[in-house]
Amino acid sequence: MTVFPSESRIHRRTVIFGAAAFALQGRSVGAASRAIPRIAAIDWAAAETLVAIGIMPVAIADLEGFRASFSHLPAMDETIDLGSTWEPNLELLDRLKPDAIYLPSWSGLSRPQLEQIAPVLLCDIHGRGGDPIYSAKQFAKSVLVDFPGNSGENAIQQLEKRLARLRGAARRQPVFLLNLRSSNRFVNVYAAGSLPDSALTHVGLQNAWQEPVNGFGFASIGAEKLVQASDASIVILNQNDRTAEMLARLNDNIIWTAIPAVRASRIHISPPVSVFGGLVSAASFSEWLAATFDKAA
Repeated sequence: MTVFPSESRIHRRTVIFGAAAFALQGRSVGAASRAIPRIAAIDWAAAETLVAIGIMPVAIADLEGFRASFSHLPAMDETIDLGSTWEPNLELLDRLKPDAIYLPSWSGLSRPQLEQIAPVLLCDIHGRGGDPIYSAKQFAKSVLVDFPGNSGENAIQQLEKRLARLRGAARRQPVFLLNLRSSNRFVNVYAAGSLPDSALTHVGLQNAWQEPVNGFGFASIGAEKLVQASDASIVILNQNDRTAEMLARLNDNIIWTAIPAVRASRIHISPPVSVFGGLVSAASFSEWLAATFDKAA
C-alpha cells in the first residue's frame, strides 16, 4: 500500500519536465528516447500514464499495490518491484540502469541521491491543489514531449475526448466521496484538490463536503459528521478487499446506520479506483459517475 505524507509534510516543489531534466548527469533526451525507453516509476500516476501511452515501466514502486489499484491496466509480467514508495530499493534501481525516474513532486526522497542513478522527472498531479484532471492532462502531454516517437499521442487524445463527452453528464446533486478506514469511527472524505472530486465536478455533481481538506484533497473525519446531510448520496471509493471488509464491519455500526444516505440506500460503491491515479483513472471514474447519476435516470 502506498503511504502518503500528512499535510505538514507536503513539499511544494518546482516540477521539472522536458529536456532540462535530461541534462542531469550529462544525459540527453536522445539517449533516453530510444525505441523502448527504460523508465522507473516511484509515482503511481506517472506509471499509469506511461502504460497508457505504450511505455511499460521497467520498474514500479510497490508493484503489488499498483496492480491491485490499477487492475484495468494490462499485465506487467516483466516489470520489477522496487519496494515501497517511501523507501525504494536504490541498489536494485541502480542495477536496472533506467533512462529516467518518475518521482512524486511531494516526495521526501532525496532527489540528489536518485539523480546519481538517472535523471529525475517529477509528477505533480497530486498534492498541489487545483484541478487534478487538468494536471493529469498536462502531465500526460509532458511525457509525450519527454519520450517522443511512440503512439501515445492518439491514446491521450482519446482520453481527452472521453472526458469532454462526460462534462455535465450527471444530474446535479450533493455527493460524499468516502474512503473507508479500519476504524469504524472515521472515514476519509475527498473534496477540492483530489482526483475523485475533480471527476465528480467534471460530470456535474456537487461535492457534499465543503469543509477544509489537506493538501491532497481529503480529510479524516468522524462518521457522525455525515449524519446532518439529509439529501446527499454517498460514493464509496472501492479499495477491493479492504472496502468489502470495512463494509461488513459497518453493518451494525449505530453511527453509520444513522446516516440518511445509508438509511435511504443512497450508497454507491465504485469499481476499484486509485485516488492517486492519472488521466486513465480520471476518465474511468468520470464515466462510472456519469452512468451512476445519469440525468436520464
